[in-house]
Formats: sequence, structure tokens, C-alpha cells
Amino acid sequence: MKSIIRITGVFALTVLLGITSCKQEGSSSADVGNQGGSDKIALNDGDVVLRIEDADLLQVDYNPQYNTAEWQFTVEEPGRYDVWLSSLTCDTAHLRYEDNVIITAGDTRLTKRPVGDQIVKDDKSVTEPWYRADSHMGSIFFSQPGEYQIQVISDRVEPHPSDVSRLSVDKHTLINSVILKPKVN
Repeated sequence: MKSIIRITGVFALTVLLGITSCKQEGSSSADVGNQGGSDKIALNDGDVVLRIEDADLLQVDYNPQYNTAEWQFTVEEPGRYDVWLSSLTCDTAHLRYEDNVIITAGDTRLTKRPVGDQIVKDDKSVTEPWYRADSHMGSIFFSQPGEYQIQVISDRVEPHPSDVSRLSVDKHTLINSVILKPKVN
């Protein structure tokens, strides 16, 4: 019985994601412009941060490893981008990701367990007992300018307030954002 429920749940999630993707791909350019306006901020040298609080979220209560965050991202300069996953965590030595995190953009799919390659100490939005750990997930090549959908699938995709002092430490680790950094070729 559990097997049938699990298969039905995965099928329903797949159908829902497919419908959502088709709906967003068929949007007019005016809709996409409004959708992507507030979900990215520029950092150094053209870096873009896609914050979890600005994502379209899909929560799967009975199977949280399929929790999904999606953003629309406008590529103005084609080329290769490094992809970093920024996590909020109470323990930078052990992020406690149970499974790999899946990031898709365009035709590229990155699958990796985040390890906290860089601990960011100067982020003023993160206060103790929380820390920010950024994990290099790989790189993505965008061959043309245009709109692309960025998607993250993980049990650590959960809505949370931008004021991390209101977060329960029981969460331990949550995805905070995806950072895209243009690579100089």
C-alpha cells in the first residue's frame, strides 16, 4: 500500500511540475518581466543571487526530498556561470544534507551534495547561531541571451523569513539562495 501511495505521489508531483513548466514557458514576455523583477540582486562583477524568499515554492509534505524552488532568470550575456548554493546552517562542519541537491537551468542538470566550500563571515543578514555556507555546485553554460528557468530540488527547500533570528535551530540547515557568477573565459 505504501508503494502505491509513493508511486502516486511521485507521479502527481511530476505532472504538477510539468504543468507548471509549460505554463511558465508559455507566458508572455510582459509576464516574465514582472515575475523575475524582484527575485534577483546583483553582487560583484555581475553575480546574481536568486533568494529562496522570492522563489515559487512547491512543498511536498509526504516526500520533502521533492521540495522545489523555481525562479525565472534573464541571461543578458551568454556564457558559462559558476553555480553556488548558499545555505543557512548551525554547523558549518556538517550541513546535514541527506540527499543530493538537484539544480537545473536550461538543458543542464547539476546533482551534488553541498559541503560548504566557503564560509561567508561578512553577511550582515545572518546572525548567530546561524552561519552562511556556500557550496560550489558546478557550472552552467547559457548559449544565448533570454529567459531561463532555474530550479532547485531538495528537502532543505523551505520557506523561511529573511530575519534568521526567527528561525528555529531545529531546522539546522536551509537553502538560502542560488548564486550565479559569470566566468571569465
